[in-house]
Amino acid sequence: MPAMTFDTMKTRLLSYFVLLSVCLSQGCVDAFDPKLALNADLVVVSAIITDQAGPQLVGLSRSRSRADSANVTTPISRATVTVLVNKTPVVLAETATDPGTYQFPTGFRGKVGDTYQLQFQTPEGVSYASSVETMAAASPVARAYSVFNPTGIKVTADAVSTPTNDVFIDFTDPADQRNFYFWRWRLHELQDWCATCTQGRYLIKDIGPVGSGPIDIIGCVSDKKLSPQNKFDYDCRGTCWEIFYSNTINIMSDIYTNGTPQTRYKVATIPIYQREPALVTVEQLSISANAYRYYRLVAEQSQKTGTLADSPPAPLAGNVRNQADPTENVVGYFSAAGMSTAYHKMSRNDVPAGNFRGLFFAQNGRKPNVDVAHGTVFIGQGIPSALCVPGQNRTNKLPPGWNQ
Repeated sequence: MPAMTFDTMKTRLLSYFVLLSVCLSQGCVDAFDPKLALNADLVVVSAIITDQAGPQLVGLSRSRSRADSANVTTPISRATVTVLVNKTPVVLAETATDPGTYQFPTGFRGKVGDTYQLQFQTPEGVSYASSVETMAAASPVARAYSVFNPTGIKVTADAVSTPTNDVFIDFTDPADQRNFYFWRWRLHELQDWCATCTQGRYLIKDIGPVGSGPIDIIGCVSDKKLSPQNKFDYDCRGTCWEIFYSNTINIMSDIYTNGTPQTRYKVATIPIYQREPALVTVEQLSISANAYRYYRLVAEQSQKTGTLADSPPAPLAGNVRNQADPTENVVGYFSAAGMSTAYHKMSRNDVPAGNFRGLFFAQNGRKPNVDVAHGTVFIGQGIPSALCVPGQNRTNKLPPGWNQ
């Protein structure tokens, strides 16, 4: 797995040019590389249905690229989205918080052996449909574990090495079937800083203990007396975790390993910027042969860049087609996959004491700038702490597996 910094993990959730459909169940959306398809106007589909509990999501967006401007990605909102489950239609609803993201009814989860086909119509009346995907059972992950790597990876311009937790898994490949694997991971890191105000201050009425009563948050309020470049940072009110996601394609076919135990298979390289414990959640998905072929082509094109002999990669069409114009290139893949999950908490007790600059520095490239007491009724009693606002990259709820 290629090295990455935490800010690239936070926002770059696709291979070189296409939004990875595996990201959707983790609640993240991004666009393909703007330099690849000039004068393009592409529909991007992002979805993978699993047999696990939790929101099952389909993401629809449109990516426009012009020779004289940057790539622009916009959600496809107000679409009519249906998934045929064993040929029975299930209607999805657009989420209130994320335009272009459509959710199955509450409680829905996929089932091994069932068939799935995506159908949707844009507000302009254009209809699309995917091929039919059959959900295959996932092999269980026997265990997930990590090894401290002191030489780590080089993630800075001056080639300074950052130590890593290299994460591995063990599992047994079934002997009686062909299997195609796709791995992704999710990382929870303790976060100490929950708000940054540019040319402003964070205001809050109730600065008592957490849970002591109603909290009236005002948030960042502009202060023209401050420099436009001034940033004040505010620590978290209570425990908070930052969430990072895998951003590479990690796949395998068992054509050469059918039925044999797999040990020490590397699934993640996690840079260590702080010695606090962290939790990695590894998901092992059983994808279809067609999905495997698609992701393999994407991975090959994403790696074949950087020399004059290389042809510019072109966005690969997935398994979704315009019903009136099959020649339209629709990017992404609608997939269904059984999934096995393993949790591994990295205590980092084996990480030597050192001069770690912290998660905040890794994300922002600077040290926190703490506000100073200011004489208003809201913050006159000290510097307010900021709430940990839940979202796709942050949570104030104990992550599953944290106490295992």
